[in-house]
Amino acid sequence: MTACGNQSTTPTIKYINVDSACTAFGPIITHGADPDVMDSRTVKAINAHNDKWDSLCENEGDIEAHSLSSGL
Repeated sequence: MTACGNQSTTPTIKYINVDSACTAFGPIITHGADPDVMDSRTVKAINAHNDKWDSLCENEGDIEAHSLSSGL
């Protein structure tokens, strides 16, 4: 048997691994008086989520995470 191709004629494919988690699970953005009417546990959970996103994805996109301004 003979083959038509060999290693010198078959191009090498370079794979790029793209992690889309930073895009899919971006920071939670609130508007206006949202933090004032939310339960304090919700505000803390949103801040924890946004802090984690900042630590893992700070160089992954244009979205900026903002902590909620609340007197917790």
